[in-house]
Amino acid sequence: MRNSPQITVSYLVLCHDSPERIIRLVMKILSEDETGHVLIHFDKNSPESAYEELCVSLKDTTRCTVLANRVKCGWGQWSLVEASLRMLEDAFSNYKDDYYYLLSEYCYPVKPLSELKSFLAKNKGLSFIECEPSSWIKGGIREDRYLYRHFFNKKKSPLLHRWSYRLQKRIYFKKKWPKDIEVMFGSQWWCISHDHIAESHLLNNSDMNEFKLCWVPDECAIQTIIFKNIRRDKIVSQSLTYNDFDAQGIAMSVSLDYEFSDNVFFSRKNFV
Repeated sequence: MRNSPQITVSYLVLCHDSPERIIRLVMKILSEDETGHVLIHFDKNSPESAYEELCVSLKDTTRCTVLANRVKCGWGQWSLVEASLRMLEDAFSNYKDDYYYLLSEYCYPVKPLSELKSFLAKNKGLSFIECEPSSWIKGGIREDRYLYRHFFNKKKSPLLHRWSYRLQKRIYFKKKWPKDIEVMFGSQWWCISHDHIAESHLLNNSDMNEFKLCWVPDECAIQTIIFKNIRRDKIVSQSLTYNDFDAQGIAMSVSLDYEFSDNVFFSRKNFV
């Protein structure tokens, strides 16, 4: 790891909804982390007026970038990984921070960010990303997520999504998965070190192409690349962001009296 008197962090925020919510998160991060950078990807499917409002509101905010190079994001599709990688590429090229922390606009700190940075300094050289076998998946398909081609957005075209998958199974149209790629699963909310991004060639790794027609690749693509290319003792298979889901895979809100574990610094859909 590069010698540095202080841990620096780029916070990458996937957004699609409320400029007000996003701005609140940005200001919270920048006020608590005086060396931090925030990069925002605003879904190109969302109203252009909301994107323009966000750009105008944050145009004079130092250490914050609203990406112009955006993609149309589809739930459970490759575009979410692509949006994350575009933010990561911008931050990796321009800021070269020690860590890159992926968040949602629905995330919010549950501890002072000084505690996050102290934690990362204490664990310098480690990356925090869940890398688990398919048993990590609570419900629904597992290996079939990547062994078949998922062409359609499940939320927009549920019947096409289901029929396409079932037809492929019926005619045994299974992908020939590379033997050297062991697919790992985990939360999409990770915190990866600068050196591990470089070492894994995460931003230009050809293995990533295998995941472009997978179902929910944000829960396996980056996890797999990191697991394949980084020493096991340098990966901590946990997310520093708390999130939980209902039976339909929808993120659940957190109650006011919830007690977070020591190694959790953000929460999704919390009470603030």
